[in-house]
Amino acid sequence: MFQMFVGQGLFVTRAALSRASGIPESTLRDWAGGSAIPLHGVLTLAKFLPGEAVQMLTEPAGLRLVAIDAKESSWDEIAAEGSLLTFEICEARKDGMIDHREDAVLRARARRVVASLTDLIGGNI
Repeated sequence: MFQMFVGQGLFVTRAALSRASGIPESTLRDWAGGSAIPLHGVLTLAKFLPGEAVQMLTEPAGLRLVAIDAKESSWDEIAAEGSLLTFEICEARKDGMIDHREDAVLRARARRVVASLTDLIGGNI
């Protein structure tokens, strides 16, 4: 991964990345050579590398880092989706329990809310 973004003539030089991140050049060289990068290293580097590079670091673990950078216009949509989920939960609980059909509907709605929130904090909405 490092070979694509860190080095002479690329996104950032190893020396510049070391100065900006506080990570010693020797450590960056080890990581570029294939040594495992600890989580604190990924989180530190995330501030100085393009998103694509960071995603390449986290993909093997099935994870995605997202920036906390929301657009104001999305908050109304999120509020509406969250309110609808709350209403549907209250309606389903009216008889004292949530049956399997209601549970399936609520889970689908919750997945949509979570996806919208993930997109929102990732800046994709």
